[in-house]
Amino acid sequence: MRHEFTRQELYDLVWAEPLSKLGPRLGISDVGLAKACRRADIPVPERGYWARLQANKLVVKRPLPPRGLGMSDAVVLGENPYESYEALRARILAEPIPPPATFPETIEQVAERVRKLVGKVRVPKTLDRTHPLIARLIEDGERRRESLVVSSPIFQTTDFEAPFERRRLRILNAVFLAVQRCGCRPWIRDKEAHDVGIQVGERNVSFSLEPVTQRRRGDAPAKGGKRHAREKMKLTIPADHDGSSTGASWQDTDEGRIETVLHEVIVALLVAGEAQYRAALHAKREWLIARKAELEEEDRRRRAEEERRERERLAKLERERLERLFRAANDWRRAADLRAFVETVRVAHRDLSTPAALERLERWANDALAAADRLDPLRGGELRFDDGDTRT
Repeated sequence: MRHEFTRQELYDLVWAEPLSKLGPRLGISDVGLAKACRRADIPVPERGYWARLQANKLVVKRPLPPRGLGMSDAVVLGENPYESYEALRARILAEPIPPPATFPETIEQVAERVRKLVGKVRVPKTLDRTHPLIARLIEDGERRRESLVVSSPIFQTTDFEAPFERRRLRILNAVFLAVQRCGCRPWIRDKEAHDVGIQVGERNVSFSLEPVTQRRRGDAPAKGGKRHAREKMKLTIPADHDGSSTGASWQDTDEGRIETVLHEVIVALLVAGEAQYRAALHAKREWLIARKAELEEEDRRRRAEEERRERERLAKLERERLERLFRAANDWRRAADLRAFVETVRVAHRDLSTPAALERLERWANDALAAADRLDPLRGGELRFDDGDTRT
């Protein structure tokens, strides 16, 4: 069964009773519940806590830490990753729209807190201390160089041995080490470190570190096929499609280089992750409002269609009932006409004297009267009510 809590609500629950009791009540094992709390950064009572509490011994209740940057405040237990469309539809219709999200800090206050969290950022002149991702990048470049058996000088160095690329790696390395100290995880998605970013809580913030001007196709390459060490560099955080951030960029100038504003860059990256999270909450609520309205309108149209079909069904039944009634009345009149006709024929032939003629007349009359009885709804049973049958 699906349960959704805020971090505070789940924190209060796990400190109110043992996980071994709470978990099964929520439809999850105590181990699964502990893992969910760990992912949400919710502390749980350590081993022996409840025994010491029952024995009136001193226990320590660890406080709930603030929600991390970009981290969700919602914890969902028992969620089915393969939830059917109908189940999701029913849940959206049944659950109330959550109130607009509120936050104890403004984005400006978050930025101020992050500035203190980041601390001093320095870009070493060497790559002696590297982040594992940067170290792996360099190792992969070395392996690619060893696999190239060519004599052209352009392939005599690795992708990252040119001065410009070494500087780019040093800046990336400094950013990665700094954000990791702040509890965020950097990532690289290509072999040349052009698709890079950091994971802030549950949000991914991408950025780029490239030359200010890209060499156009047909231009002569720099000497040795590599960029000049003094070529200006630009770091860009792109604008988010959800409007949570308009983006930002920094570049080398005659007054200073990117290295001097790296603290500001890292603060902007971390704050962008929190801004993305807040924008996503707003967008999800707006989507829920719109989707619930759509589903309610679909249900209204479905109910109206069902009511229309029911009215048509009842009208059809009424028409059929009337048709049967009119048909029965018509058959009754025809049967009466037939009997009257038989009587008229008998009267017209009352002077018959021979037994054979009288026999033929009676045989004809009996057949005609039998046909009248079969046609007559009062004789055939269609309109007999003594057994409670009211089929007409």
